[in-house]
Amino acid sequence: MPIIESAQILEFVSHYTSTLDEVGVSATRPVRVGSWIPGTGNFRSLLPNHPDYPGWHYGCPVYVPELQDRRPHSHAHFEISIVRAGRAIHRTAYGEEELYPGTVIVLAPGMTHAIYGLEGLHQTNLYYLTEWLADDLLAYWREIGLVPLFLAAALFRQPRQSLISTFMLTEEELNRLNQEFADIGRETAAQNPSLSFLRSALLKSLILLSRAYVRQRPAEVGLGFREEIVAGLEHIEKTILRCEPFSVGKLAEQLGLSADHFSTIFRESTGWSPMTYYQRRRIHHACNYLIDLNRSITEIAHYLGYCDSAHFTNMFKKAQGMTPIEYRHRYTGYR
Repeated sequence: MPIIESAQILEFVSHYTSTLDEVGVSATRPVRVGSWIPGTGNFRSLLPNHPDYPGWHYGCPVYVPELQDRRPHSHAHFEISIVRAGRAIHRTAYGEEELYPGTVIVLAPGMTHAIYGLEGLHQTNLYYLTEWLADDLLAYWREIGLVPLFLAAALFRQPRQSLISTFMLTEEELNRLNQEFADIGRETAAQNPSLSFLRSALLKSLILLSRAYVRQRPAEVGLGFREEIVAGLEHIEKTILRCEPFSVGKLAEQLGLSADHFSTIFRESTGWSPMTYYQRRRIHHACNYLIDLNRSITEIAHYLGYCDSAHFTNMFKKAQGMTPIEYRHRYTGYR
């Protein structure tokens, strides 16, 4: 899929930002699958029992816009888009490329893109709540490609993590993904979907996509972190899960490094200082706890080691742009 350079690339700006609540992601359904097909007339949302529902369904809504929005836009979340049929041109700040059946586009939060030149384009999108998926990073590090492709842009501040990944699926890979997407679609349509089931289906989908990417671009899939950085990241996760205080100096000492040297190489690798990354991961865990209505905000603040709920609220708003109450309301409807 060759990149077509454009003289107007530098002027490529987003007209609006899509959010997860707009696509139906919530505390009870933290992952969603949605398909888009061309059509005429008013905007429609087709459900599985509709006579016009396409055969390659996932049990999820299929959207038929009167006119697909071709304006450049960004997302406040990850979006994975799979082209099912037809052709189009995909434009980003880095150039343009043609889309064919089997093309996968992985869009990281904040990336601006646009699709135009549509010829019978059918596509399926996968959306998920990053904080919910990133709840157990320790289990994902060894899955080659999973963290770099589907979590890194939300965890680290690196220029290369802002690039949009595109690759192709074989027919066999698409068929296997169809099964997982169908499971997600059917489960989210249930009255009380199982979060464990949805997490399992989402992880299997992402691992299948990671393997397809690795098959084509094995040299580009790693994070490129040196051993001391990976050990530091794992230590921070364990510290948060054990509700223990975090010390950069003690961590550096365990790794046989000075605090200053460790902080320097950690920032060079992740874009954050060790303490800032620790604070960000605490907020990620807080987001996951907030969609569990069995935990009060005071309990969450205490569990994550904040001195009180006021301090927790201030730190959360600084990181997320909203208070814990507002975040909980966005994804659960509960205040």
